[in-house]
Amino acid sequence: MSRLRVLFGIHHPLDPNLGAPGVTLALGRALQELGCDVSYYGYGEAFPGVTSHSAWHSVRFPWALSAWLARHADRFDVLDITTGDSWPWARMGRPGARRRHALVTRSHGLEHVVSAQLRADARSGQAQLSWKYPLYHGGFRLWEVRESLRLADHAVLLNPTDRDFVRDRLGVPGARLSIIPHGLAEPFLARPAPEPFEGPLRIAFVGSWIQRKGREELVAVASALRAQGVPFTLGLLGTGAAEEEVRQAFSPEVRPQIHGVPRYRHEDLPGLLQAYEVLLFPSHAEGYGMALVEAMACGLAPVTTPVGVAPEVVQDGQTGRLLPVGDVPGLTRAVRALAEDRPRLMDLRRAAQQAVKGMTWQQAGARTLRMYESWFAMYEK
Repeated sequence: MSRLRVLFGIHHPLDPNLGAPGVTLALGRALQELGCDVSYYGYGEAFPGVTSHSAWHSVRFPWALSAWLARHADRFDVLDITTGDSWPWARMGRPGARRRHALVTRSHGLEHVVSAQLRADARSGQAQLSWKYPLYHGGFRLWEVRESLRLADHAVLLNPTDRDFVRDRLGVPGARLSIIPHGLAEPFLARPAPEPFEGPLRIAFVGSWIQRKGREELVAVASALRAQGVPFTLGLLGTGAAEEEVRQAFSPEVRPQIHGVPRYRHEDLPGLLQAYEVLLFPSHAEGYGMALVEAMACGLAPVTTPVGVAPEVVQDGQTGRLLPVGDVPGLTRAVRALAEDRPRLMDLRRAAQQAVKGMTWQQAGARTLRMYESWFAMYEK
């Protein structure tokens, strides 16, 4: 097959330090190494000169992208677009596209699954949803995602839960769905084997300081560990919030054991993680959970909920611990057990690192390219 020309469209600024944009750029580099020509269309192209983006830009992005595709789609063989963004162009009949092309829609975490968890949390009193939530993120955006999935030639999901939802609840045939996990950047794959630490257990949390990431459970586990006399320190990485604001969520007795790095460059994360032994990841919903895989690659034993990719890479009791969402007593017992059995902790740390060693961007790129090529082979029959 001739050299494929691929466009990645994504409703974010193309910042390598952000989650979905970072993995998109990494996948693009992997495809370039395999001989593809790769281009991108993100917020920078849709809204030139704009440096601060709001939900309004998310609303406008599908239309800006569609107008641009009507003029430039014929430059590409594959249009790989984030879910929710390609539906206007597809509904208009894909104007400007080459006769032979593939429209792929790519999920970085299925919005329907996240929305279902948020609504469940709201019903149980664990979360508060704005009155505006059903209007867009919990309403029209879900429709946009569904339409993008139905109108695309193929869809890429990140985990079996999302795939099953799209197939069983949204009615997209399973033959048009692929699960292609993310890869790990070389600095994560090149980490040395973990070494033991002495003193208090070193726990890390990596994620935004929001309810969906398990913020309340994290605070509750820290308080319970303190009350039970378990020595520990807790590092909060990438919260996106001021450190003092985050510290105020913890009781005064726990605060001396807390320190944070509100923001970091992604390339610095391996160095930050090397100071820790355990990743506490009490998230309620994840599309993938890149922080989990990256922490495991750095030799941290995960204590996590079974969200996103966690059930695929964490074997309970062998490469980490899997606890139900919201199970504060279970999370606390798991962390305490590791603090009290350091040889067992080292076994889990080594096993966790080995479990993700084969997850490379080269592998993700090769699987993506095979998926593209399979579509064209089927098209030509």
